[in-house]
Amino acid sequence: MTESVSHFLDSALAIVLGVIGWVIKKLTDRLDNDERRLTKIEVELAAQRERDTAVENRMTGLESSVKEISYKLDRMMEMLMKR
Repeated sequence: MTESVSHFLDSALAIVLGVIGWVIKKLTDRLDNDERRLTKIEVELAAQRERDTAVENRMTGLESSVKEISYKLDRMMEMLMKR
């Protein structure tokens, strides 16, 4: 009788430990998936930041070009008005 109770307790302990191990494995798998997803988002954000910086640099160049053209047009208008 005590042997069957001991065997039952051993089996129950093995099952409980197996379930706990399975739960821990599922949690670590989920954390790994979340970490991969976050890494992917961080990479996408870094790429977007680089694209934004490139666009800002181009816009700065355009602004200076427009100012230069505007200045030249003003000078031309002044010259035409003097004639």
